[in-house]
Amino acid sequence: MYEQFRQRLAAAYDQWGESRGTTPASFFDLMDQAIEFHSVLERAFPCDSVSGPFSGKAAVIGYWTALAESWEMLSSKTEAIVSEGDRVVWIGRVHWRHRRTLRTLETPKIDVWTVWQDRAIRYYEMVDSASYGRAVAAQEESVHQA
Repeated sequence: MYEQFRQRLAAAYDQWGESRGTTPASFFDLMDQAIEFHSVLERAFPCDSVSGPFSGKAAVIGYWTALAESWEMLSSKTEAIVSEGDRVVWIGRVHWRHRRTLRTLETPKIDVWTVWQDRAIRYYEMVDSASYGRAVAAQEESVHQA
């Protein structure tokens, strides 16, 4: 069961990367209605529309909408997908451009998916939060310096 989920998750990441972040529907098909969606960004950027947390599938779809509105994906590369027990971990690199500041974020990314009955019930995303902060705050910094 977990191997099948891992394969479907790998295909979702492939589709997402090939479309440059415009086709997240395959991820939605993997999620339980009550999924808990978290990010390392929650504490550092609590007011950011993509930092989370998001509770429930509808809120997670809202996350992907906010992501598309704020960021343009330049690339996504899978380095490995590892699974053990009820966890599937995606390891890769992503490169984004912030639509407001035009700064880029190129960072390693690790996503931890917890699976129950062939559905993702929890997700935790880890990215370089310092680089994220520089990318989203760039325009604010230049205004303060002027």
